Amino acid sequence: MFYWFPKYDNSAKSVDKYTKQDPLFLTIVIVTSESLRSIASLLKLEVFIMVGCDLVDDVGLRFLEKGCPLLKAIDVSRCNCVSPSGLLSVISGHEDLERIDAGYCLSELSASFIDGLQNLKRLSIIKIGGVRVSDFILHNIGTNCKSLVELGLSKCIGVTNMGIIRVVSGCGNLKTLDLTCCRFITDAAISIISYSCPNLVCLKLESCDMVTEIGLYQLGSRCLMLEELDLTDCSGVNDIALKYLSRCSKLVRLKLGLCTNISDIGLAHIACNCANLTELDLYRCVRIGDDGLAALATGCNKLTMLNLSYCIRMTDIGLKCIGNLSELSDLEMRGLSNITSIGIKAVAVGCKRLASLDFKHCEKINDLGFWALAFYAQNLQQINMSYCNVSDHVLCLLMGNLKRLQDAKLVYLTNVTIQGLELALRSCCGRIKKVKLQRSLRFSISSEILETIHARGIKIRWD
Repeated sequence: MFYWFPKYDNSAKSVDKYTKQDPLFLTIVIVTSESLRSIASLLKLEVFIMVGCDLVDDVGLRFLEKGCPLLKAIDVSRCNCVSPSGLLSVISGHEDLERIDAGYCLSELSASFIDGLQNLKRLSIIKIGGVRVSDFILHNIGTNCKSLVELGLSKCIGVTNMGIIRVVSGCGNLKTLDLTCCRFITDAAISIISYSCPNLVCLKLESCDMVTEIGLYQLGSRCLMLEELDLTDCSGVNDIALKYLSRCSKLVRLKLGLCTNISDIGLAHIACNCANLTELDLYRCVRIGDDGLAALATGCNKLTMLNLSYCIRMTDIGLKCIGNLSELSDLEMRGLSNITSIGIKAVAVGCKRLASLDFKHCEKINDLGFWALAFYAQNLQQINMSYCNVSDHVLCLLMGNLKRLQDAKLVYLTNVTIQGLELALRSCCGRIKKVKLQRSLRFSISSEILETIHARGIKIRWD
């Protein structure tokens, strides 16, 4: 039995039925190699996604070689029984392929597979995360795939400066490049990327900790179209690097989590020049404080998502600045030990669009802060208040007043009794969809409450 989700009919369960209806887009939840024999007869199929189908192997892929003549995109990510040989059979029969996703399924790429790519004149996207590559392979991709606009090499083994230099030298039209956890690339590679791909829009460099301000100077000088940049856990990023990167004034999404060498000074450079920023991640940037938030509130008033978790220098003064970000919808601020109800009230009053709030382990926020959320944060849909100090009465008030709340994490609320928790769950169980509770309460909450929750379709996650 197969469960398919085609473009226009979510109810069908039969392969034969779809060989007649011919969808343009097809996702299969359960599929085997033998299933592909029938799928190959779909004459109008353009996009075929079968992520994590461990029952598909090269034999199944060969059914597609002469089938699905309009196929433009295939995704075999995490299909552990697929090899380059099987994927090559699909490629050889479909010269109009535009996208190949084969991440975390191929142990390595063969030369014959790469050679086969030269026949795909329209190929624009290749994602091969987790695959072993070599300088030779990357050179051949650069030679054979001139039309690439996106290349995904996340967590690929064997990526070197030379390999990156060779691939980007041939793929000058790249707009998206994912080098997540390619730990051996240095400023030399970043410099060539900036020269060869001036139209780059998205660059992911998470955990590339050999990249420093020298490479980022080149990036900020030449890749002025950048909209998304991920520098998470890049220890070489400092305030000087942020000054250079601030020249990329089109930046919309910037991830700086775990960049412990940046401070308010570097953040001020970003705030002054990157007015289009909507998403900013400062997770565990321990040198960022209130002055940095003040700069953000002034220069980046389009922010919708902000992660300040474990930025331990922040106080209520900084949160009052955050309250000026009227577009903010998603705020994460775990483990801010200096934050009190004064700061959270400023956020609740000022950020009217706030839909997701995570302040787990903010122990100094008390009932006054939760009261403010109950009355001012009416658009909240998700809240994580685990390990916080709230009383029975105010918890019930909060859960009852937030009419749009769908997901609540209520783990280890030390001042809340079982009776208070049960009343809070009663007050919101008509609309909430998910709730997270500590595992030790599993047999303390009344069976009546649990049955009611289950009957309403609410999912309980036990921590």
